[in-house]
Amino acid sequence: MMRRVGLAFSAAISALLLVVSIGPPAAAMPDPAPRGAEYVSLGDSFVAVGSLSTATARACSQAPDNVGRLVAARIPGVGFGDWACGGADTADLTTVTDRGPQVRGLGPDTRFVSISIGGNDESLFLELMRNCLIGITCTPAVRAQAQAKVNRLGTKLDNAYAAVRKAAPNAHVVVLGYLMIAPRNPAGCFLEASAGRQNAVFARGIQEQLNRQIARAAARVGFTMLNEKQPDGHTMCGADGQRWVALTGVLPGENGIPVHPTLAGRQYTAKLIADAFMRG
Repeated sequence: MMRRVGLAFSAAISALLLVVSIGPPAAAMPDPAPRGAEYVSLGDSFVAVGSLSTATARACSQAPDNVGRLVAARIPGVGFGDWACGGADTADLTTVTDRGPQVRGLGPDTRFVSISIGGNDESLFLELMRNCLIGITCTPAVRAQAQAKVNRLGTKLDNAYAAVRKAAPNAHVVVLGYLMIAPRNPAGCFLEASAGRQNAVFARGIQEQLNRQIARAAARVGFTMLNEKQPDGHTMCGADGQRWVALTGVLPGENGIPVHPTLAGRQYTAKLIADAFMRG
């Protein structure tokens, strides 16, 4: 059974990596939403995409049931601007690219901002998945590169967060870590057989360090980090209906893009954000 799950996961991720490697068109994207909305969602595919049935090749892969839109539904009467974009990294918040600058969606009347960014910088997640979770190429050199990428991220986050604060001086800003992909202990999970215990544990450790970097950068600028620590049992290795990160996207209770938040994961994240906004 574990072998079948592992093969299904590898096939789903290989298809996902192919899409990611193709990338978006070179032309700058048009504004995806009005500028200066009261609530603005910024970031990458973890908050841009939604259910598998709404997957689209449109610019930024924004879905009608993504995290930002679920947050907006929880705070009715607040104008919403969705500027999150699949594949975005920290540079896309501040510079003119095919995915940015996302900060142009902010303004002095913006009251609430949520941010999910950092995992795509230097293809950190992409290479981690390719080499350490679906491949057998998680070599010492690959591990050292992943560690160096995480170590370099702090300055990039500082610059991106400073630009957000400048563009939205009056906003309550919350930042997100990434929902955990691999468990602390992969025993009994398909990852133990497919990737190997040591590789799965290494990937988990890198993601924990990534979330810590995000938390520290948020603290330096006065933003609120929401989910540095997360309850166990909701990784790709969780039981059906309990996963917050999709395995293949079509298993019971997932309803999400592979290795991205399931519907339950998106709802959990949206509630964290909306509750933080309402607390002030």
